[in-house]
Order: sequence, then structure tokens, then C-alpha cells
Amino acid sequence: MNRRTVLASASGLVVAGFAGCLADSADAGSPTHDSSDTADTDTTTDRNRTDRSTEAPTPPHDAPFPPDRDDVDRVVWFREVSDPDSSLLLEHAASSVALPDAENAFTLRNGTDRTFRTNFYDWALYRWEGGEWHRVAPQGVPEPLMRLAPGESHTWTLALGNDDVEEPTLRSQGTESIAVDPVGGGHYAFAAEGWWREQDQTPTYEHKTVCAARFELEGPPLDLVPSAAVTGTRREGDTVVVSADNPRRDGGDDGGTEATYVLTRDDDASDARALITEQACREWPLRDALAHADPDVREVRVETTTRVVPIFGVRSDENPAIAYDGRTYRITAEER
Repeated sequence: MNRRTVLASASGLVVAGFAGCLADSADAGSPTHDSSDTADTDTTTDRNRTDRSTEAPTPPHDAPFPPDRDDVDRVVWFREVSDPDSSLLLEHAASSVALPDAENAFTLRNGTDRTFRTNFYDWALYRWEGGEWHRVAPQGVPEPLMRLAPGESHTWTLALGNDDVEEPTLRSQGTESIAVDPVGGGHYAFAAEGWWREQDQTPTYEHKTVCAARFELEGPPLDLVPSAAVTGTRREGDTVVVSADNPRRDGGDDGGTEATYVLTRDDDASDARALITEQACREWPLRDALAHADPDVREVRVETTTRVVPIFGVRSDENPAIAYDGRTYRITAEER
């Protein structure tokens, strides 16, 4: 099953996204930025299906980045810095790497005379698809305050793979050696963010600078397949029931609460947000529900255990919805 584009809006799905605009960076050393200089581009697309035949082969310069963020004042792209020796920038070791076992290094360098406040856990990997950027990893990060003093640098070594497509990938964390697996071939960006110790805008943490570097990952696309957590399936009319062991291990020693994650077809849902396969693989039990949502299936029920409250993190008052492969669904959860 090769499902590439997902639209999602679901409480309990950890979809960490950003918004902002891509800006030229002639002087990345300055801690201030006039947001009027950034491009304001309308990237409205068909949210149910992406026409990949018209998709730009490479991300255009004016594509909003990072997506869905309102606390970013400035984006500094590698190779768009005029004076790298006296600027803040993030550089990559290679502009192209290849699957199945790819590795790339990214170094944040502070060539300015100011201290940059940041969090080395708070790196981000984005994928370009469907005419926009999508955040792939990490889904959550520790939040210590760290600093990059003038003249200092910090390097992340990123491993990318596609060998473990059946293993639920739920967490990617680290400050130096980090791994994101599985992913498919395509255009990606690695980013780090922070703010200046001394800058005019306050509060400073709401006026961030993002440093980013684009690179190409050569390899096949990623298919959405059932995970190794699935222990059995059965068909009941137009409903598929999936039995699964909770890979999050949040069931505890007592097994947790027996519960069912329910994905129900809803063609009238209009409040969905975009996800892609690389994101869906990291959302469980959404991943296994979508992997069994064939065109003739009205509902998928994933029977498993959880100790999360509310069940699976799904809040019924938010009425979460997703759209996948041109079809839209509602998400609910119930105890068994």
C-alpha cells in the first residue's frame, strides 16, 4: 500500500509543525530582523490529494518555512549567507546522501560577537512534499536552555534509513548522534533555532531565529505498511478490526486499560490538516489504522491497551479528523 499524502487534525497525534516565512540572509549576524522583508506566499493546495506531476522538483525559495509557526522572525538558509565567517549559520557536510543507510552532519556555527541561546535537543527535520514543508522529527524534546557563545559550534550527526519500515518509530531524540528511520527519498531540510541574548524584540523566546540547510535524500519513496505491533486482523463487513500490542509500552506492568482506537470514514470532514507518510509512521495507533483503511473500508478499529488519559490522547470535544489518500476520517477512542 503506497499512501503518500495525509491530512490530519487529531488530538493525541503529536504533529509538531511550524509557520513563518523564508527570508534572505545577507547578514545572519544581526540579532534583529524586519519581518516585512519576508516573503508572503499563498501556498493553498488541494488538501485531499496532491498532484505530484506539477510539484516543484526542488523547494522554491519563497516557500513558507518553518510551517505553522508564529514565533519565528528570521530564517537563515545555508549558502545564502554573504559573510559566513562573521555570521550565525547551519552548514551541512553533504548536499546529497543516499538510502538505505544515509548519514549527514550539520554544524551550527556562531561567528558573531553575541551569545545565541538555543536547545541542542530542539533540532528539526523537514520534508518537502505537496508544495510545502512538513516536520518529520522529533515529535517532542526536552527543554533545557543551552548557549552557543561567540566562536563556538555544535554538530549533529544525522542517520537516515528505510530498513525498519515495520517497526513503529515513536521517538527520535539527542543532541549529537541522532537517527530518523524510516524515511523515503526526497528533499529535506535540517534546522535549529534559538534567540539572541541581546535583541530588541521581547520576550526574546517569542522572536526566534531559525538556521536551516536543505539536502537531497536519494532513494525510494516510503510506503505506509502495518507495523510489527499488529498481532491479528479480521473483517466484519465494511469494518476492519486490528489487534495490536502497544509499542509505546505505556500499558505498564498491569497491561493498562483495554481500549479501542477508532478511525471512521467521514466524507464531510473539512477541518483536516496535512500529514505525510513520514509523519504517519510516527503516530501510533493512527499508523496501523491508516494502513488498513482500504477504499472499501468504512471503519478501522485498533484494539490494544493504553494508560494515556484521555484514551490515546484523543479529546472527544475536539472532534479530530484526518484525511488520507483522498479520503477523510474522524478519530474517536473508547474503553473495552
